[in-house]
Amino acid sequence: MDRVPGEAGGGMATPMLARLTSRWRARAHRAAHCAGRLRPRWAVWLAGGVAGLLAVALVAVAVPLPFVDGFLSRLVAERISSQVACPGALAEPVQVTLGGGRLVPQVLRKRLSEVRLSVPDATLNGVPHAAFTATLRDVSQPAADSTHVGSMDATITVGFAHLPSAAGTPAPTYRRTADGGLAVSIVMPAAADDNVEAKLFLKMRLRGETVASVPQRLEIFGRVLPAAQVGALAGGTRTEDLPHLPAGVTYKSITPQRDGVHVALSGVSTTALSALPTEVSGNAVSYSAQDGLLGISTSVGIEPIINVPLTIFTAPRLDGSQLTLVPQKVHIFGGDHSTTDLLGKLVLSQIKEQDLRRTLPTLPSGVRYQSVAVDSAGIRVSVGGVNVEPFSGLKQPDGAHPTTFGAEDGLLTATAKGGSDSATPVVLLARPAITGSTLNIAPEQIEMFGTRFPAASVLAKVKTQQTAYPLQSLPANLTYRGVQVLPDGLRISLSGKDVTLAKGSLTGGTC
Repeated sequence: MDRVPGEAGGGMATPMLARLTSRWRARAHRAAHCAGRLRPRWAVWLAGGVAGLLAVALVAVAVPLPFVDGFLSRLVAERISSQVACPGALAEPVQVTLGGGRLVPQVLRKRLSEVRLSVPDATLNGVPHAAFTATLRDVSQPAADSTHVGSMDATITVGFAHLPSAAGTPAPTYRRTADGGLAVSIVMPAAADDNVEAKLFLKMRLRGETVASVPQRLEIFGRVLPAAQVGALAGGTRTEDLPHLPAGVTYKSITPQRDGVHVALSGVSTTALSALPTEVSGNAVSYSAQDGLLGISTSVGIEPIINVPLTIFTAPRLDGSQLTLVPQKVHIFGGDHSTTDLLGKLVLSQIKEQDLRRTLPTLPSGVRYQSVAVDSAGIRVSVGGVNVEPFSGLKQPDGAHPTTFGAEDGLLTATAKGGSDSATPVVLLARPAITGSTLNIAPEQIEMFGTRFPAASVLAKVKTQQTAYPLQSLPANLTYRGVQVLPDGLRISLSGKDVTLAKGSLTGGTC
């Protein structure tokens, strides 16, 4: 505005214009001043808002906020659970506990400091109701189906009641021994001990004409056991009847020796006079004893005399088992005549020689007829000797495995291959160990018949049940460390570093 109307004339308009101009300038100055003051306040307000948000974020990181931690804990636990087991694979849900301090910083870093897992009921290695626990450190998830763990320690606990058993066999019974080992009680089938060699020692005792073989001890698996401990294998006392002996002759002793069983017998067998044949050479006879001779009385016809009574006196003689009555004299017509005179010869001609001979019963080998004598009781034959029965002739035990007999220290030995024909309870005593991915409960000792044997001696002859069990394969860098026997089960430990776990692998599955 170059000119103001009325200015050229310089009249009253000039002072008014000056006043208006001055007011306008003053207002403009105030407006400009006010505008200059307002802009810094907006900046301060905005800066304060940003600082407040940052403060809230810092508070969330540094100060526990229950609703935030609770929400994140549930979210992380659900995600971890889905990685531990495949959907529907577990009877009970995974229990997840997060450690290592505040959760928000760990989530922001996408790396969890510590995760503790508990799976109370899972099927691992085909064994149901196994418990799994693990502590994972420095946990991250590089991919949706895998988890990386800086280090971890875990255990698998299996109760004795759920340990497997071989099909078709009674379930074993497990228990922890006082020294921390494992005892497995099983029933060994009869066929399992077909290769077992046992030597039984028996005392042979005479009971009249019966011999009783009484078990004394048993030698098996390199050990000697009292027979009382091994009744099933010893089989109790065995009895066997010996051949019947004549009256007056008895068995004296029985002793096993290297060449067989020695049976000693002796005595005097007496044949009463009344028991002798009643007819000799067709003539009725009777007997008497006189001065150690046997008198045979009869009547014979001598021409021209008929039925002349006479007695032939004979001396018994032994020739092996042949008993011969040898005539010594003839009593006839009231007098004695020798066997060589005419009358004696005439009488003896009426008697057949074979009628004066008799074969005695056959005696066992080694036993002899020793002497013969005659008295009023009859003909007395002494018998004595030792019969040796070869071991091959001894009777085999009924229903038992083939037995070889022998003798040691005056006792009869009976050695048989194959144990009892019935199942035998045994206890396997083991120190469980893990080799690679195999749980081994092979026994160090085997207890049977109340005695412990070195397992190597027994297993060389006996087929036992399964003692090695494969464990599930583990991811790289994760290994089985050992096994501990608990009062009610087994606890297997495993650990590793820098381990990558596929989804579901911790519980033995793949999704």
